[in-house]
Amino acid sequence: MKKVGRELHRAAMERAILMPSVVDGERLDGPKYSARFRSQTGYWALWKGKDRVRSLNTSDREEAQRLVDLAQLQSDAREDNIVDCRRASATEVIDERIKVVKKLKKRSAGQIESTLKALKPHVEGKQLRQLDNDWLAETEEAMLEEGYSYSYFWNGINYFRTAVRKYCAAKLSLPVLPFAMPPRAEGRKRVVSREEQADIERWSGGNDAYDKTTRLWTPRNCISAAEAHRRLIVARQTYLGATFGSRAGVYVGLSYGPRVDGGGYFDLERGVFHRVKPGTKTSANKRSPKVIMPPSAIDEVAGWQIRDAGCPWVFPTQDRSGPLGQERMRVIYEDAMDELGIEDVFAHIWRHTFITRLVEEGVSAYAIAEVAGVSVRMINKVYDHHDVGAVQRLAHEAMAGMTGRRKAA
Repeated sequence: MKKVGRELHRAAMERAILMPSVVDGERLDGPKYSARFRSQTGYWALWKGKDRVRSLNTSDREEAQRLVDLAQLQSDAREDNIVDCRRASATEVIDERIKVVKKLKKRSAGQIESTLKALKPHVEGKQLRQLDNDWLAETEEAMLEEGYSYSYFWNGINYFRTAVRKYCAAKLSLPVLPFAMPPRAEGRKRVVSREEQADIERWSGGNDAYDKTTRLWTPRNCISAAEAHRRLIVARQTYLGATFGSRAGVYVGLSYGPRVDGGGYFDLERGVFHRVKPGTKTSANKRSPKVIMPPSAIDEVAGWQIRDAGCPWVFPTQDRSGPLGQERMRVIYEDAMDELGIEDVFAHIWRHTFITRLVEEGVSAYAIAEVAGVSVRMINKVYDHHDVGAVQRLAHEAMAGMTGRRKAA
């Protein structure tokens, strides 16, 4: 048999081994789905055997059948242990790991269970593919705000990564770990240097190409529309991160005015940045839903609005048909940092940078807390800075005023 024939035979065998065994009489005995038309609603409904599952929200028979076929394939896949772990529920992964360690009676079962349960609220409603580095940074901040130590948070992530690996292995899948393991050491907060910021601003605000190997810039006359859009997204994320220290999630659906289908927005007439839509309930660690904009920021954002010529979204898709999703913005920013040779910088790092720089400049922790939307306790605990000197300077101003009045009297 020639080489091509052997390889074709091997490929045929590999496909055949995935099929039910004819010799052993193997067959799938999973539930059978069907569609039934409901004249009361005018929609088709999905049935599992004799039980109604849910409405298919369509009056088209062919569309209903396609949905039934999809449900049947997915059910058969689960029966045959074929899953896409990227879409697995993070909560399910944690519950499965807790059940396993308790069943195995591991010595550390109690510690693993309590630690994973502390992490559980921060993965609620999320799939494994959605747990990126921005999620990791926000979870760290939230858990520290709740009173947990950094080592407790670190252990939780460590146990969770093990849970993900074990879960994926049981499903015959590669591990899905889109977030990095946080460092053990102190000083874990990455801060963007002034030089790095200058490089990001030069790249995102112009046409220059950068060679990270030689660190040389090459001016170009023009760039493609796709490249220009990518740089615009990076420039705006960088500016807002350095100016307001907001979380990356704030940028999703951000617009130049209130919208029913949007999220936060800029009120340039009043000079207010609404991080979330007014009336939105936010968690305890996401304070300061709005912030007063400095005049320079009002001018900057007003320039964006003029440039966008009627598009309401601050972070639009390239065709201006809608807002970019958080995942797409994350990828754009990470790709840009890779191109510039800047390591470990993503959108949330600007929050750390913003707070750290204000602390180093002697700004009161109370003022930082109001702008960044973080507690004073969090600033002192996480960033290990204390603003006693700044507070005393404020007291000195009041004391000087009292002394001046006494001398005048």
